[in-house]
Amino acid sequence: MSVSKTQSSIGKRWLSIVAISLVFFGAYFVLRALPDAQCGFLHYDEIVNANGEVELCATNHAGFLDLSRLKYPVQATLETAEPLRPGEMADVSLTLKTRGGMTIAPHELAVTHTKKMHVMLIDPSLEDYHHLHPQPDGIDGRYLFDFEPKRPGNYQVFTEIVPARSRRQAIAVSELEVPGEPGELRFDRSVKSVVGGLHFELESIPETLRTGRDYRFELYVNDASGAPAPLEMVMGAKGHMVAFDAARKGFAHMHPIDTIASARTAGLSLGDDRGESLDFMFNVPNPGWYRLFAQIQIDGEAVFGRFDLKVEE
Repeated sequence: MSVSKTQSSIGKRWLSIVAISLVFFGAYFVLRALPDAQCGFLHYDEIVNANGEVELCATNHAGFLDLSRLKYPVQATLETAEPLRPGEMADVSLTLKTRGGMTIAPHELAVTHTKKMHVMLIDPSLEDYHHLHPQPDGIDGRYLFDFEPKRPGNYQVFTEIVPARSRRQAIAVSELEVPGEPGELRFDRSVKSVVGGLHFELESIPETLRTGRDYRFELYVNDASGAPAPLEMVMGAKGHMVAFDAARKGFAHMHPIDTIASARTAGLSLGDDRGESLDFMFNVPNPGWYRLFAQIQIDGEAVFGRFDLKVEE
């Protein structure tokens, strides 16, 4: 082999190495440039939970994510064996991949708020909200969950994960179709909600809310007698809250103020005879109506209070 051919071969190898390096450097800076909202993208804090697992997502921020503007390098494909029907339980398969087509296995996901995956589903009328945690079916990026829609229409599905390698939140948006005419979308400002004999109430809310401002809400949950409800731990705290905008462009996944670690004993404000309050931060970028769902757990069952708030410019 001639010297020129050898030099040419070496040159090509170096070009390949440089090209691969540039790809990795580019991917790194793309991840670094992803919007730093909700979860504070982990604040880079590692917390060891009671099970000895490292949890990464410890947020105090409302962090509404407008997913019509933000794009993440993950995608979730949903499939069912039979068409979905209101009031019928169905098995749903979720395949999680990068936008480059690589599957994302369970061991590649970090634990966030005690779970490796959070899936939020909401129907067009914003009446039927579900917060589910799919379980892996092997290591090929396939996950399974049970879903019982209560209403017809295309459910918007938000799959929220944190890849362990990037340590940054990623969200995939997809849909599940439930045949039939969707319900009408209606709003009426409300800060109180009664569900199954439980009384939910939001306090410290100004009459007029503005975009881009932090508001601290106090959530009280009491039983029919007015006594504080015996809230159990769910996803590392005594309550959670999710807000959707009218167009379902995105969501805010809110957690009680303070970190996951301290939320087990704090994140609560001293209240009156109704007991302690769960405090949440609320901040949204766009004007319009928002529906908030407060999730608590009693006797092992999830209960969702519901509120409507309008935000002005």
